Amino acid sequence: MMTISKKASAQWAMVLLLQCLIVSPLFASAGLNEPQRIIQQVSDGLMQVLREDRTLLKTDPAFVHRLVDELFLPHVDLARVSALALGPYWREATPEQRRQFQAEFQRLLIQTYASALDSLSAWEVRFLPMSLAPDVDRTIVRTEVKQPGGQPIRVDYRMARVDGRWRAYDVAVQEISLLASYRSQFTAVVQSRGLDGLLAELSERNATRR
Repeated sequence: MMTISKKASAQWAMVLLLQCLIVSPLFASAGLNEPQRIIQQVSDGLMQVLREDRTLLKTDPAFVHRLVDELFLPHVDLARVSALALGPYWREATPEQRRQFQAEFQRLLIQTYASALDSLSAWEVRFLPMSLAPDVDRTIVRTEVKQPGGQPIRVDYRMARVDGRWRAYDVAVQEISLLASYRSQFTAVVQSRGLDGLLAELSERNATRR
């Protein structure tokens, strides 16, 4: 049986995503547009937690899960992510299967973020120039992450405006999409075990990672 949570590429991308959200004050300027400011807002909240509550990140799982739930998920378009992650099988799913998948996928994201928090360090992030027309509802926030002694890493956030609010629905690290990685894993499970098999595996995996 495929173990979804142990896919190295997805875990690596998630860790780097969290690291990318810690933005250096050098680039925390008022010149950022709204999607960029959302990433900045999340990074500021996370930076404060790292300064003030680092010990809780290592000792209190409930605190970590609550942090992810409150700090990150409000800025994620979970409905869009769920539909895209399930690919063509989303259209075939019943309303109840869609509900179950979205709930389990949210739990998976929370737990994956939580497990990545221990690896965080304050890397330098640079927002690349971008233009944003007033009537645009989708955009890509492009950044470069500078590691100490390493080459910059390209990280792009795909975002959509939903009900007047910008939310992220994918992140690509060096052009490797986290969403595409999840979709590949989920598709493989559905093809071998069916959609109910995927839901059962997600539920089992989430239960064992509490």
